[in-house]
Amino acid sequence: MLNNVSIERFSIDAGRRSDFEYISRRMLSAPKSFSRQESLDLINWQGPVSNQLIESIATCDSDVVVFYPYLYHTTVQGVLSCPVPSVLHPAAHDEPIIDLAIYRDVFAKVQGLVYHTYAERAIVERRFGVASKKSIDLGMGFRTYEGLRGNVCERSGLNGKEFILCLGRVEAKKGSVLLARLFHEYKVRNRSGVQLVFAGAISEAGPGFVDVRYLGEVSEADKAELLEKATIVISPSAYESFGIVLLEAWNASKAVIVNRDCAATYELARSSRGALSFEDYGTFEESLHVLLENRKYRDLLAKNGKRYIRQNFSWDVLAKRYLDFLRSVARV
Repeated sequence: MLNNVSIERFSIDAGRRSDFEYISRRMLSAPKSFSRQESLDLINWQGPVSNQLIESIATCDSDVVVFYPYLYHTTVQGVLSCPVPSVLHPAAHDEPIIDLAIYRDVFAKVQGLVYHTYAERAIVERRFGVASKKSIDLGMGFRTYEGLRGNVCERSGLNGKEFILCLGRVEAKKGSVLLARLFHEYKVRNRSGVQLVFAGAISEAGPGFVDVRYLGEVSEADKAELLEKATIVISPSAYESFGIVLLEAWNASKAVIVNRDCAATYELARSSRGALSFEDYGTFEESLHVLLENRKYRDLLAKNGKRYIRQNFSWDVLAKRYLDFLRSVARV
C-alpha cells in the first residue's frame, strides 16, 4: 500500500539483451521494412518482459487499464492482450522506433489516448490515423521542492558562481554533447565567467571542456538547491514528449532555453512565453547572451512560465480532468 493505493508488483523474466544497442541500430536504420513479428522480437529484446504481468492484464476485470509509455513490451503485449477498455499515454516523439509495424496494432487497439502536448498529438495522429478515438491533451503535473535544501553547491565549489543548469540524463541523444559544444564555443567567443552544470545520471561521458561540470545523479534536495541558485535552465534535447524540467524550472522562478527541434518543449516555450529557443550556434549565443545580460527580461520569462504552469498543470486541475476522461472510456 502506498498513499492508500494498493500496488501489485510482478517479477521480470527478461531484461535488455546485452547486444540490444547493436541490433536496434541495425533494425532502426530502416524500421518500416520489418514485419510485425520482427518488430515484436525487437521489443522483447529491449525488455523488460514480465509474463506474470501480461497474464494478469489478460485476465483482469478492471473498468479500464492504463499504459505508459508506448515503447515497451509491458505496453505492447499488455494492450494486445487486454480484455477491457484501455488508455495509452504514448509519450511519443519523432524517433525511428515508432515506425515499427507492431505499433500500428497497439494504437489501433486502445480506446483512449492521453497526450502531453498538441505536438505529440500531431505526431501520433499523423502516423496512426487515430483522430477519431477518445483523447485528451493533459500534460503532466510537476514536483515542488519547497522545504528541501541540499548542499551540492558547497560540495562542488559552485557557491557564489554564476552557472547554467541542465537537468537530466547525460548522453548524446538527450542533447548533452550538443549543449557542451555550443557552450564551449560561446566561451571562446565571449568573455564570461559563467559555468555550465549537468546534473543527472551519466550514460556516456560528455566533452571535457573548461567550465563544463558533470555532477552525476543528485538527490532531490540537491536538485532543489541547483534550481534555486542557477541563473538559467537549458533543455537541449530534441527528443522529448513533454518537458518536466521546464515546469520545475519555472516553478523555481527560472527562465529557460529549449531546443527548437523538440516540438514538445518548443510548444511549451511558445505557449507560456517563459522560454527562448535555439536551432544553431547563432540563436544559442543570442538567447544565452540576452538572458545572462538582462535580469529584468529573465525574470519576466520566469514569471510567465510560473503563471502558465499553475494555470494548466497543478495537480488538482489535472486529476479532475484525468478522472473524468477515464470514466468516459471505462465501462462504467
